[in-house]
This record gives sequence, structure tokens and C-alpha cells, in this order.
Amino acid sequence: HYPLRRQRQMCIRDRKKRSAAKKAVASKTTRRTAVSAKYSTKALHGISQLLASKSFSGSHLTVTKFKGIAKDLDVDMGIWSGSLHMSAATLTKRIEKKTAFDPLETDRLLAVQQVLKRGMDVFEDADDLEEWLKEKHALLGNERPKDLLRSTWGIGLVMMELGRIEHGVY
Repeated sequence: HYPLRRQRQMCIRDRKKRSAAKKAVASKTTRRTAVSAKYSTKALHGISQLLASKSFSGSHLTVTKFKGIAKDLDVDMGIWSGSLHMSAATLTKRIEKKTAFDPLETDRLLAVQQVLKRGMDVFEDADDLEEWLKEKHALLGNERPKDLLRSTWGIGLVMMELGRIEHGVY
């Protein structure tokens, strides 16, 4: 009796260990699958490129990277300062002192950069884009797109409107 009982107990313990190991593997796989399902391959590639970029120190955007972005997009400094909720003079001083942007400012600047790049793809001219950003639009609740760049919600509205213009649905 004793050897059979002992053997049965060992068998039960082994099954429990295997079950626990399977659950651990399944939970890791589920988390990994959830992350990869949440983001497209293109988005994951973009995120990895941003993280690999030497323009970021931790989660801060350097002033030289911002200067490059601002120069490439050639848009009024007022749009950048408005999206950061600071005056153009303060932004200019920050650039002159080469003070890095904090994580929230970095996030906002990169979001505005995406909007402006999309706008350049749609309008193909910086002057046309800037004019569009400064005009009030009925589909945006009679708001100017540059004023909507002050919030994440507004950035989303402007991106949707650019998509409509690009596809001729406005």
C-alpha cells in the first residue's frame, strides 16, 4: 500500500507542476500576443526606431532634434509654442539655452510633428498647409486646426480631417 500511495502522490505533484508551468507560459504568450495585436508591425517598427534614435535621452527630446523637425516642416513657431502651451518667446529661450523637453512636451511635439508631416503629404506645400492651419473650418466646429493642436483630442480631429481631405471626403 505504501509504495502505491507514495507513487500516486508524486504523480499528482508532477501534474500540478506541469500545469503551473503551462499556465506561466500561456500567460507570457497571451501578454506578448496582446501587445503585438495592439500595435501594427509598422507602429512597432516606428517605436523601435524612436527608441534607437540618439536624439532622445531617456524620454526627452533634444533641442537639436526639435530644430531639425522644425526646419524640415517649415511651419510658424507659433504653432509649436501653442501646442506646448507656452509663448513663442519662452520656446525660443528654451532653444537658445538648449534645454531638453520634458517627456510630456516630447510626446506633444512628436504628435504635432506627425500631424504636420501628414499635412505636408496632403497639401504638398508648407504655405498651403500653414494657411489651412490658420483658417476656421466648419467640420472642425468652426475651430482653427492650429488651435486644436493644443490637445490630444484635437490632434486626433485634425488627423481625421487631413485624411478626409486626402481622400476627397470633405
